[in-house]
Formats: sequence, structure tokens, C-alpha cells
Amino acid sequence: MLLTTSEGKTSTAFVSWLSVAFLSSFVQDVHAATSDDWRSQSIYQIITDRFARTDGSTTYACNNTAELYCGGTFQGIINHLDYIQDMGFTAIWISPVVQNINQTTKYGQGYHGFWSQDITKINEHFGTPDDLKLLSSTLHDRGMYLMIDAVINDMAYAGPGSETDYSTLVPFNKKEYFHPFCYITDYSNATNFQNCWLGDDTVSLPDLDTESDFVKQTWETWVSEMVANYSLDGLRIDAAKHVDKPFWPGFQQAANTFTIGEVFDELPINACEWAVDALSSVLNYPAWYYITSILSNSTNGMGSLSYQFDQIQRNCYDTTLLGTFSENHDVARFGSYTTDLSQRKNALTFAFFTDGIPVVYYGAEQGFDGGGDPENRGALWLNPTGYDNTSVLYQHIKTMNTARNAVNNYMISTNYSNWSPYWGYKSAVIYQKDDALIFRKGNVNSIVTAITNVGTNGGTVGPYYIGDTNFSDGILLIEILSCNSTITGVGGTFTLSLTNGEPQVWIPGSLLVNTTLCPKPMKDVNKTHTAVNSLSSHTSPSSVLSFFTACLLSALFFVSQ
Repeated sequence: MLLTTSEGKTSTAFVSWLSVAFLSSFVQDVHAATSDDWRSQSIYQIITDRFARTDGSTTYACNNTAELYCGGTFQGIINHLDYIQDMGFTAIWISPVVQNINQTTKYGQGYHGFWSQDITKINEHFGTPDDLKLLSSTLHDRGMYLMIDAVINDMAYAGPGSETDYSTLVPFNKKEYFHPFCYITDYSNATNFQNCWLGDDTVSLPDLDTESDFVKQTWETWVSEMVANYSLDGLRIDAAKHVDKPFWPGFQQAANTFTIGEVFDELPINACEWAVDALSSVLNYPAWYYITSILSNSTNGMGSLSYQFDQIQRNCYDTTLLGTFSENHDVARFGSYTTDLSQRKNALTFAFFTDGIPVVYYGAEQGFDGGGDPENRGALWLNPTGYDNTSVLYQHIKTMNTARNAVNNYMISTNYSNWSPYWGYKSAVIYQKDDALIFRKGNVNSIVTAITNVGTNGGTVGPYYIGDTNFSDGILLIEILSCNSTITGVGGTFTLSLTNGEPQVWIPGSLLVNTTLCPKPMKDVNKTHTAVNSLSSHTSPSSVLSFFTACLLSALFFVSQ
């Protein structure tokens, strides 16, 4: 019941209090992007120092092997958001943002962000706190998400671990906040790899005692404030398995947003353990091992990838949240394993249409082919053709993102009328040969993807008669990468052949309305399937907040009259 004044008018003070209370509650949750929000996203991963400079230089020297700061900034990212968004990405993941050690070591400088020294400050090489806030708000204005990398397991010291000066580590400035010094010697022993230290005598990484109440409370306060102050939508957690598992539920609750952990392990049962009663999800390293070994080499049968596909399904609680990738800053680029363009396309295609959230490492779209660290961290601005939005792989990624986003818009326009939305429906292998793997994802409105590793000179693979598609009878299917089309037979069956090693992605034409994909076959699609362009999961949290704010201000104005 509303309070009234002596004149019988509604109390504006009460309405104001109610509005503030509502907005305060809403603000707390508005940037807390959930797992459901993230399922339909696609992520472009950036090393801030190597993506773009504020001055826009495309000639500023950057020597990978020297491992020094090259001048990439938050503002540089802002300046090139068109390049990222036009590729179809809905989120970016940037390298750690806190202050790193300032020394130049035998391993170079902390340009990558993983040598934390003071977690209370933003790395000045990348910009100011206001610059990071501007990056966040600019992304949200575009309907995009911001994820930052976070190093929770350890701090950094430029010297032997046995000589660590703990007073330099902020706010963990006492020896008692760390596990006793010892370098990790056994990565198969959890006690050893969780309690001993990463690093070496050049740069040691003092291992935080995350069982300590002070350490736990400090990290929980830190992550809560970071998410609030910078309107973060998610966090990627470095070296997640090196932290004792009981630490993570409190951290996750304090973060109140999506978290995805790095668990560098080939076995799904080991990697996915950290996505149960710990973090929201993990990066799909179990798939990465097979993406690189199978899809880059035509002599390896696709059966191994199919087997690992099944193992991931069996051992991971929620495969739809895994971050699937073919390269990142810690591993060699896929292009270092093969020069064949079709094999690169297949690796990317698998990541986009299997379960989970596709993650593309900056430079993949330009065919970067550096090996392991530091060769996999080149400056994008030194690409011979610059930020080229016409390159083959850029356009390949753009097409796949366009299709994924179209499926998302269709699902929203039909109010998720299917009993199981596309994003939450696990994929399944429906055909497998030594030279091809075909899988589907979705229920009724499904997508069928066919990949191969035979390479550009591999001739024609197939034909294959494909059933168990979840397609309806007699519908028009569009193969989005070649723009070929076909009509499904009884039971949603159809036949496909793979040519010159190229992957294929078959989608019902009705899901692609309001896109520019494949205009020739799309002219035959029933245009009544009009996607709604209203509020969607890609609408930025800040835009939603602005909408509700406007409504409340209007209400305040009305009752004050």
C-alpha cells in the first residue's frame, strides 16, 4: 500500500525510495551474466598488448621473442570493435588487467598480464581504470559481453622462489599468505601441483594459500568489486586446478557471474571435475588435443575424434557451456600444425557447431601460424594486410557467427517454442567414417555439421546418406559455407559429399531469414518466419538497465504532478 501525504497525494519520497531500492537490486544483477546467457555467445580472445595500439599504428615494431610490451591498450580494442563485431562475435575475453611486475627478466616483461604484483591496481601499460570502464560500457552499448582473465592461484616475483620478497606482493604482503616454497615436480599429484609453486628461479609464482581465511575473503571481495566496478560479464580463471576445489564455491558466489576455468587436461573426467561444485564451466582442452592431432593430419582417422566426442559427452556434466577452441595463448596456433586452409576451416567449424561456446584467438582469422609461446602472441597490427575483413578465414568465421546468431534470434522470436532450445540440446555424432565426422545439434530446428581432415587435395569424400538429423520432411536446407541447397526426404534424410576438404554446415532456410547468407537459395524460403529484433540475449545489460531507469523516472515524474 502506497504512503500518502496529508493532501491525499502519493508520497514521492516513498516512490523515490522504492525506485532506488529497485534500481539498487537491479544493478547488482544486471551485469551478472548467467550460464544461460553465455550459451549462445561466441568469444573473441585478445591479448591486450598485442591487439591494437591507441595511436592506430600498423608499423610499430613488436618482437615476439623479446617478450616486451608492444603498446596494445584498452583504447586500441575500443577503436577496433567494428572489426570484431562485424565478424559476428558477441563477447571478448581480454588478458589479465591487474598490475604486473615491472622488471625486465630473461623471459621479458609482463605484457601478457599473468605476472600479478598488485591486484588493487590496473596495469598502466593497458590504460587507466576509466579506460577499462569505457571498454566495458562501449561493448555493452553494442550488445556485447566483456570477460577478463583472472589469475587467482599465484602472484609473481622476479627471482628465485626461495628469495621472495613478500612485501612487494599486494595485498598478500606476508609469507603466511602463501604455501611454503617448493616448485611443482609432479603434475599427477594434486597435493604437489596445488600446494607447490609454478615458475622457476627466473620468475617464480608464489602460490597463494587459498585455504587461508584472509586469502579467501580478499579474493571474494576483489572479484565482487571488479565485477561491480567494471560491469564484467564473465571471468576466465587461469590455472584453475592448481587451486584447492573447496575455494571455488565462495569465489563463484562472490563473483555472481559466469566463470570458465583453465584445466589443462586431456581426460574429460579430470577437466570437467572443475565445472561441478566449483566454476561455471571449463575450457574444452579434452577436445583441443584431438582437434589439433586429428584435423591437422589426413593420415589420422576421424574415429579418434568421434571417440573423444563421446567421452566428453559422458564425463562432462554440461557440455553446452564448455569453451571450445583450436588455439590460444598457451598452445601453438593451429596453423603451425598445417598450412592447409581447408583443415583450418574444419577446426574452426568443429568449435563453432559442437556443444559449447566457440572461442577464437585473435589472429586466427588472419591465418596466424606461430608455434608455442611466445611465437603465438604476435601483434595483429603487423599483419601484412592489417585488420583485413576480407580474408578467407575472417569471412569463414563471419558466416558461422551469422548463422549462430540467426538461430538465436529465431529461437527468441518463437519464444523457445521447442521443448528444448538449440543451445541446451546436446550434440550427437550421426555418421562417422575414417575421413569424415558428421554430427547434429538441436531438436527439430537442428544444425548438421560435416567435417573432414583430407585436406584441399583430398578429392571428394562421400556421398553419405544422412539420417537421424531431427529435420522435418520436405524442408529446404542451406549449406551456409558453399550456399548449396537440398530438400530433405522422408524422416529428414539427405545426402552429402565433401569436396576439396571443405567442411559443411546444413541449416533449415527458415532459421536464416533476416540474414544476408546465401541469397540465391534463400529466395525460396517462406518469408513468414520473420525473426523478432526485440530484446534478446545479446541485448546488453546496460541497455536493459537504461530501459528500466527511464520507466522509473517517468513514473516519478508522473506521481510528482
